[in-house]
Amino acid sequence: MLSMIARVSGAIQAALAFVLMAMVLLCCANIVLRYFFDISYLAADELLVFGMVVIAFLGAISISSERQHLRMDVLVHSAPPAVKWLLGILESLVTVGAAGFMTWASAGFVQRVYAMDQRSSMADLPMWLPHGTVMVCFGAITLIALLRIPQLLKTEGELS
Repeated sequence: MLSMIARVSGAIQAALAFVLMAMVLLCCANIVLRYFFDISYLAADELLVFGMVVIAFLGAISISSERQHLRMDVLVHSAPPAVKWLLGILESLVTVGAAGFMTWASAGFVQRVYAMDQRSSMADLPMWLPHGTVMVCFGAITLIALLRIPQLLKTEGELS
């Protein structure tokens, strides 16, 4: 299961690189259009903001799967292995609770935005897409934390 998560994380990283390149190209194209042809693609700024949302939230999935997220673990490094193990389980349980709640709250919001067919003002993009990215992110982080708990329960050793 962990190898599948690693493959999905790699695919997400590749997709994020593609999104970033598309954003750079869109920005450059808009600059060329604006300064050389006196034409401005008004939706470009809005699409760039949505691209940043995608990069931030999908990147959080990859970061979480590799256990590279921010945490305060200065004291944990000097703790005995049993304490590290217990704190790892506690961290995963708290993550499941917090990210699970955010998934649930985001799903309700995405459902309402989808039902209203709300669209962005310039790009006319359905707003459930960027908001759905947030929901998918928190759902994936919840799943990753859930899958980590049995792994931790098996090892009962020092956390990596």
